[in-house]
Amino acid sequence: MRIILSTAPARYWQTTNFMLTNFPPLGLAVAAAAVSPPHEVRIVENSKHRLRSHDLFRHVKEFRADVVAFTNNFYPDSLITQTVARQLKEAFPGLITMVGGQAPSFLPEVYLDNGIDYVVLYEAEETFRELIDCLAAGGDGIEDVAGVAWRTAEGEIKLNPRRPLLTSFDALPMPRRDLLPWYPSVTRKGYSSTAIELVRGCPYHCKFCTRPTFWGKHRDKSPDRILAEIEHIKRLGFREMMVTDDTMAFDVEVMTHLCEEMIRRNLTIPFGGTLRADTATKHPELIKLMRRAGLFFVNVGFESYSRKALKDMNKATTIEKNRQASENLRKHGVLILGSHVYGAPGQTDEDLELITRDGMEHCDFFRMNMYTPQVGSALFYEMTRQGRMPARNPEMFNQFEYLFDDGRDPQEMKWGFVKRQLQYYAHPKILGQAMRGRSPKERIIRRAYLSAILFTTYRSLRKVGIEIM
Repeated sequence: MRIILSTAPARYWQTTNFMLTNFPPLGLAVAAAAVSPPHEVRIVENSKHRLRSHDLFRHVKEFRADVVAFTNNFYPDSLITQTVARQLKEAFPGLITMVGGQAPSFLPEVYLDNGIDYVVLYEAEETFRELIDCLAAGGDGIEDVAGVAWRTAEGEIKLNPRRPLLTSFDALPMPRRDLLPWYPSVTRKGYSSTAIELVRGCPYHCKFCTRPTFWGKHRDKSPDRILAEIEHIKRLGFREMMVTDDTMAFDVEVMTHLCEEMIRRNLTIPFGGTLRADTATKHPELIKLMRRAGLFFVNVGFESYSRKALKDMNKATTIEKNRQASENLRKHGVLILGSHVYGAPGQTDEDLELITRDGMEHCDFFRMNMYTPQVGSALFYEMTRQGRMPARNPEMFNQFEYLFDDGRDPQEMKWGFVKRQLQYYAHPKILGQAMRGRSPKERIIRRAYLSAILFTTYRSLRKVGIEIM
């Protein structure tokens, strides 16, 4: 079969992801490896075609695709994914459409009612391969493929039993990174960047996060597998990699061994990823070792500088740990993208002011999202049970809308959110760094400005009825 793997069609809120344009969709490369060979695969990354949405249709025609399979993790992308799936089926009769990822795993019936033929539920590698092989053989036995949601010829929706979680990743083929589009390195101009997964899942249970529900338990990849993959990455010519883990270095002993082996085997490479504040606080020697192995950038979920807000989020960290983490990371020259939550229950006006003040002080790059109850998170289900989550358009769950029914004025919350973002982007020091754009830090800040400009432009045009993306 001829298969196109695609990210969700681009939308204006995805401009926030353009800040890290060297973070390619590793999941598509993993899915491609699961089915090729014997099947032929092409990857179409829609954020690379954000002003040319028709390019996906051109690829389907050129490639003579039998299947188009989307990945859709972000709930706001669900409507456009379903719309484009319907349009594809109208334009190409007989085309099979599929989707995988977090949003469809939580709401498979919605997708099957709107242009999608098959939903790959939760962990995809084995399910996707078996599903494609089954369809290539004529489709008999689809009811025996674990982890698939589908519709019978009579129109009945079927959810096959959930597939057991993978217990080992060593036997999986190397991701097909050769099929991904070029992503620029921020540390070495003119070179490309890629992504790698060291562990799967997260052992923590932050209320606003969907990862624990989607991935299940936290599982490590073996050091031998990871080192072989890094060797493969370097052999392909990549000079930078971003770690996709929800919590990099959760197991300190494993990360220590991995970094020591990277140094010993001459596999050091600039890399970045997400790190918890308490890890950076408790293990400064590990940070030093990771820096030697190539660590240059971390995304730290500081979230808030309010004790009550951190407790309400079930964040399992403290204000003191946030500040100490920043000090330890900066001591070793690691750039910090600090992620913060705006509008969490219990946050006062004073707390919200602290986010901007302390966030700018403790981060190299300041990031703030509206506290949003994503479908599949404990927060969403809690708010729904309490009657504080009225039905809304999925596109409003884009982390820039205030959705809670808690007595606070949504418009005031949105204005406060914008005002605090402007405090960062209009700061002379930050603006000067963006204008220079020479160092990795300055190039990332420049991308942040581009992200903000694109977001504001697309959103403004949409309000007057002009739909670009």
